[in-house]
Amino acid sequence: MRPKHLPEDMHRGSGSKRQRAGWTPTRLRIVAGAMGGRKIDYNGDPETRPMKERTREAVFSLLGGYLYGTFALDLFSGTGILGFEAISRGAERALLMELSRTTVSSILENAAKLQILDRVDVLNVDTLRWLQGDRPRRLPMDQPWVVFCCPPYRLWHEQTDAMCTALETLFNMAPADSQFICEADLQFDFRENLPALPWDVRKYAPAQVGVLRKPAQ
Repeated sequence: MRPKHLPEDMHRGSGSKRQRAGWTPTRLRIVAGAMGGRKIDYNGDPETRPMKERTREAVFSLLGGYLYGTFALDLFSGTGILGFEAISRGAERALLMELSRTTVSSILENAAKLQILDRVDVLNVDTLRWLQGDRPRRLPMDQPWVVFCCPPYRLWHEQTDAMCTALETLFNMAPADSQFICEADLQFDFRENLPALPWDVRKYAPAQVGVLRKPAQ
């Protein structure tokens, strides 16, 4: 189902990409599902830091492999690969948030190449500010969410309170059976900073992944 009444800063369509000196462009592979084996372009921006393929494969296995009947929400989407993988594995729609306009353009170009623009919405926003307003309440409530929170690692340390508050708010708001995936560096302690939430933490050096499931009602 399509999220209703999305804000005006939603983008659809394609845009131009910029290549900067010193970056090494590459391609990222969708691991499994309807689009398994297909690849998207990644301009090599080190700030984007897409989740490693092996880690992504392990993460989706933790989620059950396939995500039929779910709504995917990627809070810091970067390349968009997590949202694309979710769509490939059966999520009905994906909402991706990204601050960089250049990166948003790249996400949209890749979505167009994959022919899934009708199932992907992209917001060019500051995610933490967006989550502080009432707009999250407009997300679909009639299907479980799969929430990916894989920001630049520094945000976990520089804006710990804001990150934790955002996650607690989304968890409390999410429909039953929703699942959360968060990636951080090994120095961040999910259980210490978010003690009220029952994290299952897995280490995939140099990163760690926290998995959270909201029980069925």
